[in-house]
Amino acid sequence: MNAMQTFKAKLLRAFAKRMKAKFIYDAAAYPLRAVEEKIIPTAWGPARALFYWPDTPSVEPLPVYLNLHGGGFVAGVPEHDDSYCRRLAHNLGCLVVNLDYVLAPEHPFPAGVRQSFEVLEWLAGQATALGIDPQCIAVGGHSAGGNLATGVANLARGHQRLRVVHQIIDYAALDLALDPEQKHSPLDKPLLGTGLMRFFNSCYLSDPAHAHDPLASPLRVPLEALQGMPATTLITAEYDILRVEGEAYAEKLRQAGVAVHERMFAGCDHMFTHLGPDDSAQEAWQLIEDSLREAFSAHCARLGTLAKPSLSGHVHHANQPGS
Repeated sequence: MNAMQTFKAKLLRAFAKRMKAKFIYDAAAYPLRAVEEKIIPTAWGPARALFYWPDTPSVEPLPVYLNLHGGGFVAGVPEHDDSYCRRLAHNLGCLVVNLDYVLAPEHPFPAGVRQSFEVLEWLAGQATALGIDPQCIAVGGHSAGGNLATGVANLARGHQRLRVVHQIIDYAALDLALDPEQKHSPLDKPLLGTGLMRFFNSCYLSDPAHAHDPLASPLRVPLEALQGMPATTLITAEYDILRVEGEAYAEKLRQAGVAVHERMFAGCDHMFTHLGPDDSAQEAWQLIEDSLREAFSAHCARLGTLAKPSLSGHVHHANQPGS
């Protein structure tokens, strides 16, 4: 880690914190019992997490969705996903845990993925007190968070105290070993460009050899080592430079016998679930919600008690009053 790298990362974080999603849901449309902040002890330091509790009368243990935000392993905060977490917790009747995992370059690979997995283990250890079902957990993330999510799902296979029943991988970076110069977009200036991708990689990988570690580059996992991964919803965007590796990972999972629901969103770039186009963003969130509902209904103690699907989302736009 060098001083200039850290300085640039801090500037990027300051900029990212001020960014607002253009496509967001109206929180009032998805009331919850509570949203609370918890600090979870881990070997990588205390982890801050936002807990979204559904207002559900069920006495059965709640399924859990662990959400991991984007930001290239370097920037981003869980608050960027706040309105989506509210929607999922309300519509699915599940606990959503929105994690503020450690960031690079101060905490390079494998800190983010290992800490996220420790949080999953902490949740399982606190299952009775929290009223959750540790055998009915889904993990998901956006961009770098999608990379971390599938890494967590990999680490969770065969675990005695918890089970990941589904993973959501949303326009994720899945092959850090491939030079960003070889990742292309039909657009002249895609949202995620070669230079920014190279900076993210240099921050996250303190040793370039780590790019070949399966937890850093899930696409590099040997085919046989992907057997037993949970069913997957994988989203890519037509103009995103990460589209090709996303599609390749979906195919590799299928070859390993994993059930994959894959969707490429035409006319969209990286981060479209947060930045629009609105219709595509709404379709993607509905796909995520429907996939989680199906997984939870199939695997959870609360079988048949999940909330009914929402027919439409209530959307605020960042340039509208009150948003």
